[in-house]
Amino acid sequence: MIGLPGIPVKLMVLAKREQGLMVLRGNPNRVKTIQDLGCSDVNFVNRQRGAGTRVLLDYYLKLSGISPESIRGYNQKEYTHLNVAAAVLSRRADCGLGIAATAQALDLDFVPLFQERYDLVIPKEFSDGELLEPLFKIIKEHDFREAVTALKGYDISISGNVILEEP
Repeated sequence: MIGLPGIPVKLMVLAKREQGLMVLRGNPNRVKTIQDLGCSDVNFVNRQRGAGTRVLLDYYLKLSGISPESIRGYNQKEYTHLNVAAAVLSRRADCGLGIAATAQALDLDFVPLFQERYDLVIPKEFSDGELLEPLFKIIKEHDFREAVTALKGYDISISGNVILEEP
């Protein structure tokens, strides 16, 4: 069961995207891994509690045995990828976690760290009906696929694939 107890679902891939560190051009602090965030000369800017990016970071910090308290700026938070990038661009921080498309938009360098996958969890009773047909059609349209592919760091090569179907 995926998370809707008693409701059969289909799990469809929407997209994958890279998350990584947004840094100034040339990466002056040579930040390449999350372990580098613990260096005393690196000032980090974080996302707010509850943001998916923050959850992802905290997961990998725990997996790597890195204490959030060892990261200078861990409690300095912003509410969007664009705000994190602006903090780096203004030199208020040396780096922050975000997406490649945002780094590109503000002419920052990007150090890829993780790939996330976005899935649609669809109650099976709606998966073959007319309600979601327009969404499924858009996901397969050339213009949509071209627009998403133009965003740096996004991958839609398996978009629309059903990867799980519960009875």
